[in-house]
Amino acid sequence: MGVLSGVVFRVSKPSVLAAWYRDVLGMSVQEDGDSTICSYKGESCNLLFIPGTGSAYKSSRSSVYWKIGLGLKDVDYGRKKILDKGTTVTEPAQFLEIGYLCHLSDPQGFSLELLQETFEKNFKKTEPDDSLVLGQPGRIGQITIRSANIKESLKFYQDMLGMTLLSIQPVDQYGFTLYFLAFTEEVPPNPDLYSVENREWLWQRPYTTLEIQYKEGAQLEKLSRDGLGVHCINIIVNNTVKERLSQEGYKGTKGSDESLEYEDPDGMIVSLTFSS
Repeated sequence: MGVLSGVVFRVSKPSVLAAWYRDVLGMSVQEDGDSTICSYKGESCNLLFIPGTGSAYKSSRSSVYWKIGLGLKDVDYGRKKILDKGTTVTEPAQFLEIGYLCHLSDPQGFSLELLQETFEKNFKKTEPDDSLVLGQPGRIGQITIRSANIKESLKFYQDMLGMTLLSIQPVDQYGFTLYFLAFTEEVPPNPDLYSVENREWLWQRPYTTLEIQYKEGAQLEKLSRDGLGVHCINIIVNNTVKERLSQEGYKGTKGSDESLEYEDPDGMIVSLTFSS
């Protein structure tokens, strides 16, 4: 089974940005030469900051990449702790029957979401642990990308890479649908992937899911390697995936180390490392 292992960002002064993730979001930091790895304890993926130059990153609704989602038990308290450190965070709210959430940006403009494990109506307050930066454990719950052709996206991530589709969440009033996939053998409590019942279960998973926002006909910008910005998603898969991709006509280019980089159908760059 594969592993969604991380997201790579080209940034100015990786160690400085990593210090913000440590001090404000409570991640651990590991230096790796000129690069820096940030992570939480547990199964969720890491963030790798590598040195970059050029124009500053600007978040865009037309970009194939969207955001990182952080999973928390108590979003209100986590938000309070972040505000206390001087970072602006939007007011939390229950977004339809999706989740209780709010948004912020890191110092270099990359978007983040705080997503509560339970809906607002089901929240039960627990005593915070102020020995932790957010008053509670955190994890990277979602990596969110965008798609204009969900059939082709699911072919790539589900059929080619072997991810499991766990939830489908239509947001009709905004004209998009959310799809959630992961490398897991777990089965949602309700076999109907559209069921609201599965959503709080999904927000409580210890591993990172890939969230795809699908909007039919969206004009999306491919991931660019110019300037500062998102570099790629890192995934570890076995060698049979390489063979399957080749047979289906997907062409990879050499990345770092032993990895091969592929573009998904909308231009998100996925770096695959193959294990035997």
